[in-house]
Amino acid sequence: MSDCCASGNRGKQFDLAVIGAGSAGFSAAITAAEQGAQVALIGHGTLGGTCVNIGCVPSKTLIRAAETQHQASAAARFAGIRAKGQVGDWTATVQQKDELVSSLRQSKYADLLPAYNNISYVEGQARLAEGGVAINGDLIKAPRLIIVTGARPAVPSIPGLDAVEYLTSTTALSLECLPKSLLVIGGGYIGAELAQMFARMSGSISDGSI
Repeated sequence: MSDCCASGNRGKQFDLAVIGAGSAGFSAAITAAEQGAQVALIGHGTLGGTCVNIGCVPSKTLIRAAETQHQASAAARFAGIRAKGQVGDWTATVQQKDELVSSLRQSKYADLLPAYNNISYVEGQARLAEGGVAINGDLIKAPRLIIVTGARPAVPSIPGLDAVEYLTSTTALSLECLPKSLLVIGGGYIGAELAQMFARMSGSISDGSI
């Protein structure tokens, strides 16, 4: 990946600055670059954004693992069929999820940048400034900006919540030990998916798996 500030591009005039290096930011930068624009793509933190790192990819991997286990255990619904699914090593399941996330982050994001000479990637916290974007003490000059900074879990104002070690949808996906019980606050699709996944997994723990 090229860093536009470290590679001698200080003060360079870009056609577009994209703040946010997730899926939307990459799509915007590549689309503009393919039309001939000089683009500064600005990222802060882990490359790839929400979907690949803490959203769709890790959650659906664990949800599918839970579904597979559940279907095996449900085979007894049919006469003459005997099967059983159980969690033998939850840590290994989480590690496999992490490996998939890492490989997709590399292949779908990091490995794409060298193919576009007119996209300069820079890491750091961006601030809007006159004439462009201030980052790492330098000014990236660009007449057009796209801000796609993604999302993060919102923590509700529940009395006493700050006194306990609560989980979010992000940290729950990184648990290396399955909880024996779990209270999910929030009945949207994320809460429903995670509640189902943990209920299925925790209900099929073999000895020594947590």
